[in-house]
Amino acid sequence: MLNPPRHCPRRWEDGGGALGRWYGEQIVSSTSNRTGQLLAEVALHEDPRYVPSGSKNDLVRTFHAVAFTFIDKTDSGHNTFAFSNFAGAAAGAFVGMGLLPDGYNDMAHAERRALRGLASVAIRNVITEFQPEWGPLLKRIHVPRILPEWWTPKHPQHP
Repeated sequence: MLNPPRHCPRRWEDGGGALGRWYGEQIVSSTSNRTGQLLAEVALHEDPRYVPSGSKNDLVRTFHAVAFTFIDKTDSGHNTFAFSNFAGAAAGAFVGMGLLPDGYNDMAHAERRALRGLASVAIRNVITEFQPEWGPLLKRIHVPRILPEWWTPKHPQHP
């Protein structure tokens, strides 16, 4: 670490072992997040795909994207509480507690990791919402797509 936290144990600060421990914690956290989210989606029949806003107003579109962090669609197309996003964020935050050093495996740090997990859902939704505008620009400068084609369903746009 270039700038380790004040109370970080030496074995987490430098060397290949530190990189391996950090990388392992990230893999466990990410896998737990995705597994928790998937299990909740299957159990509660939530549709994980983002549905773009039909608005032309950028502020409305941004609000819609962030709101989709808290609201999902069911398999039948109805709005529901996005329990899967919260389940995934919690799973990713709390499962990693067993791997982190003392001082970083407490409830306060787990809550921060869970909030980062929810923020990543909101950011992904905003990227998906505005991808039609900036996607062609990125293609022209040879930047590959960030989100795969199948991520955004082809729902009809509302007038």
